[in-house]
Amino acid sequence: MFQRDGVWTFSVLGVTVRVRELPRNNIAIYHQICEPVRELVEPICRGRGFWSAQFNNWVVFEQFKGLVLEELGRLAGKG
Repeated sequence: MFQRDGVWTFSVLGVTVRVRELPRNNIAIYHQICEPVRELVEPICRGRGFWSAQFNNWVVFEQFKGLVLEELGRLAGKG
């Protein structure tokens, strides 16, 4: 995991997953189209925010930010 100025970068199955803080302290989670990565990232985000079809990313609510970042870090550590 790499973190700087409200931006986190994780490598999951060799694919970069980018997380950035949004103005209201929510976070946006984005990765390129990759079904195996989606199958791992989606369950971490589902129920903790919503899918933004406009931007093709998950928006995770502030209260789940720490938990989601921790789970993404654990997921990236397995790779």
